Amino acid sequence: MAQKQVVEIQARTVDDAVRLALEQLGLPREQVHVEVLVDNVAEGGEALVRVTPLHVLANSGNATRTAPPRVDPQTEALVKQVVRELLSAMGFTCDVMAVDNPSIIELGPNDPPTVFIDIFGPRAGMLIGRRGEHLAQLQYLVNVLVNRRLPQWTRVILDIEGYRSRREESLINLAQRVARQVARTRRPVTLEPMPANERRVIHVALRNHPDVTTRSSGEGDQRRVTIYPRGMAPADG
Repeated sequence: MAQKQVVEIQARTVDDAVRLALEQLGLPREQVHVEVLVDNVAEGGEALVRVTPLHVLANSGNATRTAPPRVDPQTEALVKQVVRELLSAMGFTCDVMAVDNPSIIELGPNDPPTVFIDIFGPRAGMLIGRRGEHLAQLQYLVNVLVNRRLPQWTRVILDIEGYRSRREESLINLAQRVARQVARTRRPVTLEPMPANERRVIHVALRNHPDVTTRSSGEGDQRRVTIYPRGMAPADG
Protein backbone atom coordinates (compact mmCIF):
# COMPACT_ATOMS: atom_id res chain seq x y z
CA MET A 1 0.00 0.00 0.00
CA ALA A 2 1.34 3.42 -0.97
CA GLN A 3 2.20 5.69 1.91
CA LYS A 4 -0.14 8.61 2.38
CA GLN A 5 1.08 11.86 0.84
CA VAL A 6 -0.81 14.30 3.05
CA VAL A 7 -3.11 13.88 6.04
CA GLU A 8 -5.70 16.36 7.27
CA ILE A 9 -7.08 15.68 10.74
CA GLN A 10 -9.66 17.43 12.91
CA ALA A 11 -9.45 16.94 16.69
CA ARG A 12 -10.17 18.70 19.96
CA THR A 13 -6.71 20.32 20.07
CA VAL A 14 -3.86 20.95 17.65
CA ASP A 15 -1.63 18.51 19.55
CA ASP A 16 -4.27 15.77 19.34
CA ALA A 17 -4.73 16.37 15.60
CA VAL A 18 -0.97 16.21 14.97
CA ARG A 19 -0.65 13.03 17.03
CA LEU A 20 -3.43 11.32 15.06
CA ALA A 21 -1.89 12.42 11.76
CA LEU A 22 1.52 11.05 12.74
CA GLU A 23 -0.10 7.72 13.62
CA GLN A 24 -1.70 7.56 10.16
CA LEU A 25 1.53 8.47 8.40
CA GLY A 26 3.70 6.24 10.58
CA LEU A 27 6.30 9.01 10.90
CA PRO A 28 7.93 10.89 13.79
CA ARG A 29 7.25 14.60 14.32
CA GLU A 30 10.67 15.69 13.01
CA GLN A 31 9.94 14.13 9.58
CA VAL A 32 6.78 16.10 8.78
CA HIS A 33 5.60 19.64 8.11
CA VAL A 34 2.53 20.76 10.08
CA GLU A 35 0.10 23.45 8.92
CA VAL A 36 -2.61 24.57 11.34
CA LEU A 37 -5.58 25.26 9.05
CA VAL A 38 -8.15 26.00 11.77
CA ASP A 39 -7.76 26.52 15.50
CA ASN A 40 -11.11 27.26 17.09
CA VAL A 41 -10.31 25.55 20.40
CA ALA A 42 -10.45 28.82 22.36
CA GLU A 43 -13.97 29.39 21.01
CA GLY A 44 -15.16 25.93 21.97
CA GLY A 45 -14.52 24.48 18.52
CA GLU A 46 -11.88 22.12 17.20
CA ALA A 47 -8.53 22.22 15.43
CA LEU A 48 -7.81 21.17 11.84
CA VAL A 49 -4.24 20.47 10.71
CA ARG A 50 -2.59 19.34 7.51
CA VAL A 51 0.51 17.17 7.97
CA THR A 52 2.86 16.52 5.03
CA PRO A 53 5.96 14.27 5.07
CA LEU A 54 9.11 16.30 4.40
CA HIS A 55 10.17 13.94 1.61
CA VAL A 56 6.88 14.66 -0.20
CA LEU A 57 7.51 18.39 -0.01
CA ALA A 58 11.04 17.92 -1.30
CA ASN A 59 10.01 15.66 -4.19
CA SER A 60 7.14 17.89 -5.28
CA GLY A 61 9.12 21.09 -5.16
CA ASN A 62 6.76 22.53 -2.57
CA ALA A 63 9.28 22.96 0.23
CA THR A 64 9.18 26.74 -0.19
CA ARG A 65 5.53 26.98 -1.18
CA THR A 66 3.58 29.68 0.57
CA ALA A 67 -0.18 29.74 0.76
CA PRO A 68 -1.89 32.48 -1.25
CA PRO A 69 -3.45 35.21 0.87
CA ARG A 70 -6.91 34.50 2.23
CA VAL A 71 -9.81 36.76 1.26
CA ASP A 72 -10.87 39.30 3.86
CA PRO A 73 -12.51 37.99 7.05
CA GLN A 74 -15.82 39.69 6.26
CA THR A 75 -16.14 37.77 2.98
CA GLU A 76 -15.22 34.50 4.68
CA ALA A 77 -17.82 35.17 7.38
CA LEU A 78 -20.49 35.86 4.76
CA VAL A 79 -19.67 32.66 2.87
CA LYS A 80 -19.85 30.58 6.05
CA GLN A 81 -23.18 32.20 6.91
CA VAL A 82 -24.62 31.36 3.49
CA VAL A 83 -23.41 27.75 3.73
CA ARG A 84 -24.87 27.35 7.23
CA GLU A 85 -28.21 28.80 6.17
CA LEU A 86 -28.42 26.51 3.15
CA LEU A 87 -27.48 23.42 5.14
CA SER A 88 -29.99 24.31 7.84
CA ALA A 89 -32.73 24.65 5.22
CA MET A 90 -31.77 21.16 4.02
CA GLY A 91 -32.01 19.74 7.54
CA PHE A 92 -28.28 19.48 8.28
CA THR A 93 -26.55 20.84 11.38
CA CYS A 94 -22.85 21.09 10.58
CA ASP A 95 -19.65 22.93 11.48
CA VAL A 96 -18.55 25.18 8.62
CA MET A 97 -14.87 26.16 8.48
CA ALA A 98 -12.91 28.42 6.14
CA VAL A 99 -9.53 26.80 5.44
CA ASP A 100 -6.40 27.41 3.37
CA ASN A 101 -6.18 25.90 -0.10
CA PRO A 102 -5.77 22.15 0.56
CA SER A 103 -4.92 21.29 -3.06
CA ILE A 104 -1.60 20.78 -4.83
CA ILE A 105 -3.01 23.16 -7.45
CA GLU A 106 -2.08 26.65 -6.34
CA LEU A 107 -4.16 29.70 -7.15
CA GLY A 108 -2.77 31.69 -10.05
CA PRO A 109 -2.67 35.47 -10.54
CA ASN A 110 -5.71 35.30 -12.83
CA ASP A 111 -7.86 33.27 -10.43
CA PRO A 112 -10.75 35.09 -8.76
CA PRO A 113 -10.78 35.62 -4.99
CA THR A 114 -11.46 32.14 -3.61
CA VAL A 115 -12.84 30.88 -0.32
CA PHE A 116 -12.23 27.23 0.62
CA ILE A 117 -14.86 25.78 2.94
CA ASP A 118 -14.84 22.41 4.71
CA ILE A 119 -18.03 21.03 6.28
CA PHE A 120 -18.10 18.63 9.23
CA GLY A 121 -21.01 17.07 11.05
CA PRO A 122 -23.48 14.21 11.49
CA ARG A 123 -24.68 12.86 8.14
CA ALA A 124 -22.44 15.32 6.30
CA GLY A 125 -21.17 12.46 4.14
CA MET A 126 -24.61 12.28 2.53
CA LEU A 127 -23.84 15.62 0.89
CA ILE A 128 -21.02 14.15 -1.20
CA GLY A 129 -22.95 11.81 -3.48
CA ARG A 130 -21.56 9.39 -6.03
CA ARG A 131 -18.19 10.67 -7.26
CA GLY A 132 -18.92 13.99 -5.59
CA GLU A 133 -21.99 14.80 -7.69
CA HIS A 134 -24.06 16.16 -4.79
CA LEU A 135 -21.09 18.16 -3.56
CA ALA A 136 -20.64 19.74 -7.00
CA GLN A 137 -24.32 20.74 -7.11
CA LEU A 138 -24.16 22.15 -3.58
CA GLN A 139 -21.04 24.12 -4.48
CA TYR A 140 -22.75 25.59 -7.54
CA LEU A 141 -25.74 26.69 -5.48
CA VAL A 142 -23.52 28.24 -2.79
CA ASN A 143 -21.62 30.23 -5.43
CA VAL A 144 -24.88 31.60 -6.83
CA LEU A 145 -26.19 32.59 -3.40
CA VAL A 146 -22.89 34.11 -2.21
CA ASN A 147 -22.36 36.22 -5.30
CA ARG A 148 -25.83 37.74 -5.02
CA ARG A 149 -24.54 39.40 -1.84
CA LEU A 150 -21.04 40.46 -2.93
CA PRO A 151 -19.97 43.33 -5.21
CA GLN A 152 -17.04 41.32 -6.67
CA TRP A 153 -17.24 37.80 -8.04
CA THR A 154 -15.83 35.39 -5.45
CA ARG A 155 -15.38 31.68 -5.99
CA VAL A 156 -16.32 29.22 -3.26
CA ILE A 157 -14.87 25.71 -3.25
CA LEU A 158 -16.65 23.33 -0.90
CA ASP A 159 -15.39 20.17 0.73
CA ILE A 160 -17.04 17.65 3.04
CA GLU A 161 -14.82 16.33 5.83
CA GLY A 162 -11.72 16.39 3.62
CA TYR A 163 -13.32 14.39 0.78
CA ARG A 164 -11.65 16.44 -1.96
CA SER A 165 -8.24 16.06 -0.32
CA ARG A 166 -8.67 12.30 -0.06
CA ARG A 167 -9.85 12.10 -3.68
CA GLU A 168 -6.91 14.21 -4.79
CA GLU A 169 -4.50 11.94 -2.93
CA SER A 170 -6.11 8.93 -4.62
CA LEU A 171 -5.74 10.58 -8.04
CA ILE A 172 -2.09 11.43 -7.40
CA ASN A 173 -1.38 7.82 -6.42
CA LEU A 174 -3.21 6.63 -9.56
CA ALA A 175 -1.23 9.04 -11.76
CA GLN A 176 2.08 7.90 -10.29
CA ARG A 177 1.18 4.22 -10.59
CA VAL A 178 0.08 4.51 -14.23
CA ALA A 179 3.12 6.66 -15.03
CA ARG A 180 5.40 3.88 -13.82
CA GLN A 181 3.52 1.42 -16.03
CA VAL A 182 3.72 3.69 -19.08
CA ALA A 183 7.41 4.37 -18.53
CA ARG A 184 8.08 0.63 -18.27
CA THR A 185 5.98 -0.57 -21.24
CA ARG A 186 6.35 2.54 -23.46
CA ARG A 187 2.62 2.28 -24.20
CA PRO A 188 0.09 5.04 -23.47
CA VAL A 189 -2.74 4.47 -20.99
CA THR A 190 -6.09 6.30 -21.11
CA LEU A 191 -7.82 6.87 -17.78
CA GLU A 192 -11.58 6.84 -17.10
CA PRO A 193 -13.57 10.02 -17.84
CA MET A 194 -13.13 12.67 -15.15
CA PRO A 195 -14.44 16.18 -14.45
CA ALA A 196 -12.12 19.07 -15.24
CA ASN A 197 -10.85 19.57 -11.67
CA GLU A 198 -9.80 15.92 -11.41
CA ARG A 199 -8.12 15.89 -14.83
CA ARG A 200 -6.15 18.92 -13.73
CA VAL A 201 -4.86 17.05 -10.69
CA ILE A 202 -3.49 14.31 -12.99
CA HIS A 203 -1.82 16.87 -15.25
CA VAL A 204 -0.24 18.74 -12.33
CA ALA A 205 0.90 15.54 -10.59
CA LEU A 206 2.83 14.44 -13.71
CA ARG A 207 3.85 17.75 -15.30
CA ASN A 208 7.48 17.39 -14.18
CA HIS A 209 7.71 13.62 -14.65
CA PRO A 210 10.87 12.74 -16.61
CA ASP A 211 9.37 9.79 -18.52
CA VAL A 212 5.74 10.64 -19.33
CA THR A 213 3.46 13.45 -20.52
CA THR A 214 -0.31 13.89 -20.37
CA ARG A 215 -3.04 15.03 -22.75
CA SER A 216 -6.83 15.42 -22.40
CA SER A 217 -9.20 14.36 -25.17
CA GLY A 218 -12.89 13.74 -25.71
CA GLU A 219 -15.99 15.86 -25.28
CA GLY A 220 -18.22 16.79 -22.35
CA ASP A 221 -18.48 14.27 -19.54
CA GLN A 222 -16.49 11.75 -21.61
CA ARG A 223 -13.33 13.87 -21.58
CA ARG A 224 -10.40 11.90 -20.17
CA VAL A 225 -6.63 11.99 -19.65
CA THR A 226 -4.14 9.83 -21.54
CA ILE A 227 -0.66 9.31 -20.14
CA TYR A 228 1.98 8.92 -22.89
CA PRO A 229 5.64 7.99 -22.88
CA ARG A 230 7.54 11.27 -23.14
CA GLY A 231 8.09 12.20 -26.77
CA MET A 232 5.17 10.09 -28.06
CA ALA A 233 2.17 12.31 -27.26
CA PRO A 234 0.27 13.79 -30.23
CA ALA A 235 0.71 17.48 -30.89
CA ASP A 236 -1.81 19.76 -29.21
CA GLY A 237 -4.67 20.97 -31.39
